[in-house]
Order: sequence, then C-alpha cells, then structure tokens
Amino acid sequence: MPSSKKNIIYIFLIVLSMTSYIYGFVVKEDSAGGGLFDFNNTWNNQTTFDNNSLTKSIRNTKTAEIRDNINSHFPFSYILNKFLNPFSKDKEKFLKSIFILNFFVPLIFFFGLKNNYANKNLYLIGCLSSILYLSPYFRTSSYWAGMENYGLFMFVISFYFFSNYQNKKNYIKFNIIFFSIFSCFCVYFDQKLLIIPLVYMFLFFKNETNKDNIILYLITNIILSIPVLLLIYYWGSVISPHDTESRKFGDRLFLEQIGYCISIILFYLTPYMFIYHKKILEYLLNNKKIIIILTIVFSAYILLILLFPTNYGRWDSFGKGWLHKLSQVLFDNNLYQKIFTYFVFYVSMIAIFAAAQKRLILIYFTLFFIFISSVILPIFQEYFDPLMLIFLTLFFYKEDEINDKFVKFYYFFSAVFLISLNLYY
Repeated sequence: MPSSKKNIIYIFLIVLSMTSYIYGFVVKEDSAGGGLFDFNNTWNNQTTFDNNSLTKSIRNTKTAEIRDNINSHFPFSYILNKFLNPFSKDKEKFLKSIFILNFFVPLIFFFGLKNNYANKNLYLIGCLSSILYLSPYFRTSSYWAGMENYGLFMFVISFYFFSNYQNKKNYIKFNIIFFSIFSCFCVYFDQKLLIIPLVYMFLFFKNETNKDNIILYLITNIILSIPVLLLIYYWGSVISPHDTESRKFGDRLFLEQIGYCISIILFYLTPYMFIYHKKILEYLLNNKKIIIILTIVFSAYILLILLFPTNYGRWDSFGKGWLHKLSQVLFDNNLYQKIFTYFVFYVSMIAIFAAAQKRLILIYFTLFFIFISSVILPIFQEYFDPLMLIFLTLFFYKEDEINDKFVKFYYFFSAVFLISLNLYY
C-alpha cells in the first residue's frame, strides 16, 4: 500500500481514538468498572485536603481523625490539586479538569516515541500513541478523576527528557535533571511506578561515564526521595495505614496471585506474540531446556500453592484480571476453573520467557510485579493497563518491530478489549 494511503488510515485511526475518548466522557463511560465508586473516595480525600491545612490533611491519612482516607497511593495528587487546580472544590469542574489534563498524556507519549523511534513514520508513531486513548483503565481514571494517571503523565514526560539524554542532544545536564525529577514524581503518585526510576538508574549507570553527570543524577534523586521516605516512615508502611490493614499488606505471601500476575502480563503481550509468533516459537524450539526448567519451576510453584493456599478473604471476588473472569464464564465447576487457570499460568510463564528472548527488561518488569502481587491483596488488571503499553513501547520493542502490521493489530486488539469491557460492565 502506498505510504500516502497508509497515512490516511493512520490519521483516521488517530481521530477515531480521540473521538471515542471524548465521547466516553460525555456518556460517563465506566469501562473498567468501579469508576464512580473510586471517585467517591477520591472526592472525599480531595475535600479533606481542600478544606483543611496541609499538616492536618497529611496527619489524617494516618489517623483518620477527619474522615477515613481510603486510598493506597501517596497523597501528593491531592496536594497538587489543592494548590494548582482551581477547580478542585467543584465536583463537576474537577472531573472536567482531570479529563482535559489526561487528554494530553498520549500527546506527550507521542513525542517520547518520536525521540525513541526517530526513523519511523510520524503518522505510524501517532497511531501507536493514540492507542492509549483506547485503554479502558486510562479512560476510566480520566473520566472519574482516578489519580493513577498522574503517575503515567510523569512517566511519559520523564521519558521525553530521558530520550533527549540518550540521543546526546544539547543540554545534557538539563535533561538529566528533568528525567530524574519526573521519574521520581512517578513514585509520588503511584508506588508501583518505582520501577521507572529503577529502570532509568540501570540504563544511566550502564552507559554514563562522566563523573559530574553521575553526581548530578545522584544528588537529584536523593533529594527527591526524601518526601516519600519521610511519609513511609510516618505511615510505617509504603501504603496508607487503612489499606495496609484492609489489604493485608506484608501479612503473608499470596502465592496464587503470582500466576494471575503473569497471566495479565501475557495478555498485554498478545499483540506482539501474535505478530511475531514464528520468531518466538523458533526461539522455544532452539532452547528446549527453558521449557524443562520452567516446567520444574512451575511444578514447585503449584506444590507451594497447594500447601499454602491463598486466603483472599473479603477480596475473593475482586481483581485477578481477565483470566479469573474468563474461567468463570467458561466453567461452572470450581475444579475445572482451577485446572484451566493453572494451565494458563503455565503457558504464561513459558510465553513470557520466550517473548523476552534475552531482553532482560521484560523479565525485570515481570519479577517486579510478581513481588508486588505476592505481598498485597488483590492484584488488579488496572495495575498493568496502560502501563504495559507505555513501558513495552519505550523500553522493550525494537525499532524494526514497530511497523504497520504490528501497530494496526495492536490498535484492533485494544479496540476489541475496550468494547468487550463496556459490554461486560
């Protein structure tokens, strides 16, 4: 197909995703479920910060002396809105302001992709970045003032400066300071985004030899870590006291959730595995020892699950991602549900290792979230969506893998998932 016709298709898909994003807000879409419920908690927390001093509001996140603080994240999003969002005291205007702010996340994502894939067609890159508008969880957080997207905003901004630094553009020190600042801000808004500054740290020290740059980087990160460390010390936990207790954080290991975690990661690798399945299968056939080793590991994992079953308590019907819901749709019998679920766990483990093909960034991502899923209840699919789209696109995919066929299939896959969740909820 001539490039001009391809560009017209890309433009159409970009406009379509943007239009659907705006339409979703107009009709009050809740494609991820629980948007209105979560907003009620967000609004109560925001009201606490707006109507009280900063000191008293932060103290309330631990003591609940004003009202319960039902939010597992650090309270920096409420602080940001208190001082910088003039609409934070009006519910409808507040919702609109968050929606408009999130509209710009895919646009900044585009500029990061443009830096990362400098030789690619800009319309192709634009189409890839517009897939973010189709993420059910990005949309729901945008429409219902979820605070998760603040962290994603910081992520895409940080990568823009990091890609400038990697490409050796002018003002190297300026770019080091700003990718450090915004990567630290990721954690301010969402603890699980600690993975972002850790990845940058690895990549930075892997290639940087200039001592001044190293010192600048370390000083910036150390200074910006202080507010978070102080709050963790005050709380006595990395999440708020209310959620530490209600979600059994650090209470015990939740082994079964590890399988749900890797099945969710596999779900977001589906477009990549579909397009590049021949390469992945060839890798498996040439590395049969991996299958044997992973089979042994998986057998030990299943044995541990049977010996130490996960007690979900009141969280039994929450989270666990697409696999849990699909197993309930396919089977009425609990035994058949378990057999199907554990089989997908096994396939997911092998598929992720095969897809990685010695690209350790995917293994690192998987291990990081395995740890999170094993220590806190429950594990939600929203933890991975749209984070995986951004993370894989910026750090995992090779330039020659970002092509017309892959982007169009990814777009189609995301659109079908969005439609399916709207029908489900």
